[in-house]
Amino acid sequence: MTPIPILLYHSVGHTRSPTYRRWCVEPSLFREHVDAVFDAGYEPLTVSQLVDAMDHDEVPTRPIVLTFDDGLADFVEHAAPVLGDRGIVSTMYVVSGHVGGSSQWLSIAGESQRPMMTWSDLTDIAHAGHEIGAHTRTHPELDVLRRDHARAEIEESRAEIEAGTGRAVRSFAYPHGYHSGATVQATGAAGFDSACAVKNRWSWVGERRDALSRIVVDGHTPPEQLVHRLARPPATPERQPHLRRLGWRQLRRIQRVRAIRAS
Repeated sequence: MTPIPILLYHSVGHTRSPTYRRWCVEPSLFREHVDAVFDAGYEPLTVSQLVDAMDHDEVPTRPIVLTFDDGLADFVEHAAPVLGDRGIVSTMYVVSGHVGGSSQWLSIAGESQRPMMTWSDLTDIAHAGHEIGAHTRTHPELDVLRRDHARAEIEESRAEIEAGTGRAVRSFAYPHGYHSGATVQATGAAGFDSACAVKNRWSWVGERRDALSRIVVDGHTPPEQLVHRLARPPATPERQPHLRRLGWRQLRRIQRVRAIRAS
């Protein structure tokens, strides 16, 4: 088994809301993270490059994947230059319905006005070697939606990004990492050949391509902690408690029904 760290970032910038602080990595700290990865000799891949390498039994000895969820504009200002300096590619998962606008789904965290990348920005970073993936149209919790609604969020996000960038979109990321059998099936039917969950654990060669594990890197992660975790891969695939995940999904479904009835 080859363990593979797929890192998950959201914002690289300056936060205004204490609620969102966990998901926002200060630019100076991000540079330290990237330097630590570079200095440790990891070979960076996009998600689709990793999947292709798995399929052809060509995974590097020390692979690593950096992913970014949402498509926030601060990637262009603070993350892209640092990655470019080190020759590191990444996969950016974009909420297609908010491209060129703001992060309205983050209103509960007090960050609804964070600027999003434009189509021009996305085209530019794609030219620089970064992969553009889909992250739904509006960032809902897919696993508690009606199936037709979830399917539309998945299919339309891919179509919009391909139209906006002129590039094929192969990979998808479930908002919040929430996924079910139905949503996994819908991503495959929509034409995606990989999809990322969260799980906060290592991926590995042989893991299902439609629910790849990722490790959350947040604003409270010092570089030495990141290096420590990367230096200690698990000997066997880590497991996630299935019943706990199902219970949490059911609770969120109840909360959603109550919110709809109250509106």
